[in-house]
Amino acid sequence: NHTQVLPQCNDSVSEPAGSVASDESALYCSDSRQLRLVDGGGPCAGRVEILDQGSWGTICDDGWDLDDARVVCRQLGCGEALNATGSAHFGAGSGPIWLNDLNCTGNESHVWKCPSRGWGQHDCRHKQDAGVICSEFLALRMVSEDQQCAGWLEVFYNGTWGSVCRSPMEDITVSVICRQLGCGDSGSLNTSVALREGSRPRWVDGIRCQNTDTSLWQCPSDPWNCSSCSPTEEAYISCA
Repeated sequence: NHTQVLPQCNDSVSEPAGSVASDESALYCSDSRQLRLVDGGGPCAGRVEILDQGSWGTICDDGWDLDDARVVCRQLGCGEALNATGSAHFGAGSGPIWLNDLNCTGNESHVWKCPSRGWGQHDCRHKQDAGVICSEFLALRMVSEDQQCAGWLEVFYNGTWGSVCRSPMEDITVSVICRQLGCGDSGSLNTSVALREGSRPRWVDGIRCQNTDTSLWQCPSDPWNCSSCSPTEEAYISCA
């Protein structure tokens, strides 16, 4: 359900010579391209793909760096760039390779406005597909020594794994978390587990999921910050 509002058309490009223009697409707009991140577990991390003239294509990792990734993250409303990945870190894409030798300053409004070898000009294969991890990327996991569906609940936020606070986590919230992690439809909070060692951010408290929520990211909560509760209030969940 991630939506990107596309810019208004400023530059129109006539149909290629010899093509038959339908009533629906008498003009092709050069800034009607779309951008997305694929196979990264969320809308703010993954392989960079651009839609142009009906085909989703990728970017080659030649010269790919944080300045280039910064433009992608900002364009998608995903915050700052944490990592610019190469060598098909998020898997090899398919289709065209639209850009190569990208050399963004980091301030461009759209990644296709950065200097490059030229649209569609490359000497790459998909094993060189570029990716990004942005600061607004969110991930969820359970941490324990020997169990897959029980452990300390952690979220990846702002580039760091941190814990989740347990107050006032009700059964519906625990159920949403267990389903999101593929660990059944229900679970329980374990409040008798020993205090956890080490220090880490405690990102969020006051999570109150509703029956209509399908993931933790949709649930209302208190504002996120790095010390949302005391170390004794970190959530340990056991899923059914």
